[in-house]
Amino acid sequence: MVSKKIGKWISAEKYKEYLSAYREAMKKIPESESLQIKTSYGTVQTYCWENNNANQKFPILLLPGKSSGTPMWYANLPDLYQNRTVYAFDALGDAGLSEQDRPINNSFDQAKWIDETIEKLNLSKVHVMGHSFGGWLSANYASLFPQKIASLILIEPVFTFQMIKLVIILKSIPYNMRFLPKKWRQGLLREISGSQDIDTSDPVAKMIDDGANYYISNLPSPKLITRKQMQSWKFPLYVAFSDNSGVHNSSKALREAEINVRDITAKIWKNATHSLPMEYPEELDKDIILFIERYDN
Repeated sequence: MVSKKIGKWISAEKYKEYLSAYREAMKKIPESESLQIKTSYGTVQTYCWENNNANQKFPILLLPGKSSGTPMWYANLPDLYQNRTVYAFDALGDAGLSEQDRPINNSFDQAKWIDETIEKLNLSKVHVMGHSFGGWLSANYASLFPQKIASLILIEPVFTFQMIKLVIILKSIPYNMRFLPKKWRQGLLREISGSQDIDTSDPVAKMIDDGANYYISNLPSPKLITRKQMQSWKFPLYVAFSDNSGVHNSSKALREAEINVRDITAKIWKNATHSLPMEYPEELDKDIILFIERYDN
């Protein structure tokens, strides 16, 4: 049945628990306009922080990491929307408030729902910024719809310049077995994020933990971005890696990016983990804004 290919919550009770944490986490973020954009694959929960003093600048579009949703950007949004208008999407087929109603079968589908949302927002070009799996979503979209890209900003992207570590793949197998103890699955989340403990008293951490444990995604496995795709990118790229990343070898990923991308600004952040956007928000935001400012109009 088609319904088996659509992501879902394991129960209404667990979705309610997640929603409570999501709403609490949104209180950390400046007030925004909430929009529900209908696409061929479902309704995309979209937020807009409009900066009326930046109407001549291309906006920033944020795509979150796996199981994260828009609230993961709580530490970055205040800086970013002081510079220009910012949009954020909850990813279709993942935890968040977007509602998938049609299967997403391949990389093109993953890009198409993003493009349809951008089209309905009447945006000609955007600075696309993604973290982790959202980094892959951003790179995949940019490869298929390059005409919409003002610049591409990737923070600790997975499946982009390097496959994720084999140990993460092996550990993710029991992670998806819902009958196993929750603490086993939380162990993988700790390894990916670089955190020793998951502080579920923090609403953002609670939201991500609930999303990872209670949402069953039915998305296709990401395909590694090819060298041919990278070499075709004519737009500028900013990429940030962490020296203590739990998902890849940052030095090797950086070399791959620098060899294949013609216009690249890249950096390995010291004393940082895969949770880089939350660890060094002010420094990272400053770097990104300086980068973007070089490429507008």
